[in-house]
Amino acid sequence: MRAYGRDLDNLLKQAARKNRAKLVEDLRSQANSFDAEITNTIEAGDPTLRQVTPDLQTSSQQVLQLSSELERRSWARLHWDHDAARRLLRRSEWVLSIVSALTIVLSVGIIFLLPRQVVKPLSDLKEAVDQAAAGNYLIDFELLGEGEVVALARSVDNLITHIRQRV
Repeated sequence: MRAYGRDLDNLLKQAARKNRAKLVEDLRSQANSFDAEITNTIEAGDPTLRQVTPDLQTSSQQVLQLSSELERRSWARLHWDHDAARRLLRRSEWVLSIVSALTIVLSVGIIFLLPRQVVKPLSDLKEAVDQAAAGNYLIDFELLGEGEVVALARSVDNLITHIRQRV
């Protein structure tokens, strides 16, 4: 019995290095081999073991029940972890979808806003310079806003006004 106890203690000490399924399998194997050894000894007729047999069988059943409980808890934890991973995946998909939608909306907004703010004033400025180069100095164009493009347009307007006064 002491040897059996030592074997179980050693098995439990090695539990940290084994996966749970292997640990449960080893516990069951240990309990079954001990039961077989007890049965063989009892059949041989040792009266001392006949008295201890019910206690040993109870102990073996307890070991088996504890190993089954350990296996059940292990599976429950596995299912809980799996569900948590699914929830995290769903949340990340939603966040990614929202960020993608916002990026698309922002990009479309920039696509429509950029031509109005930058390209239109540059196009008007080019047209004014082309007309001035053709000799038409009576050009008026709107100078709305601020920035480099508007500053350039004001400079061109001043140039055209100066040329108009000279001519």
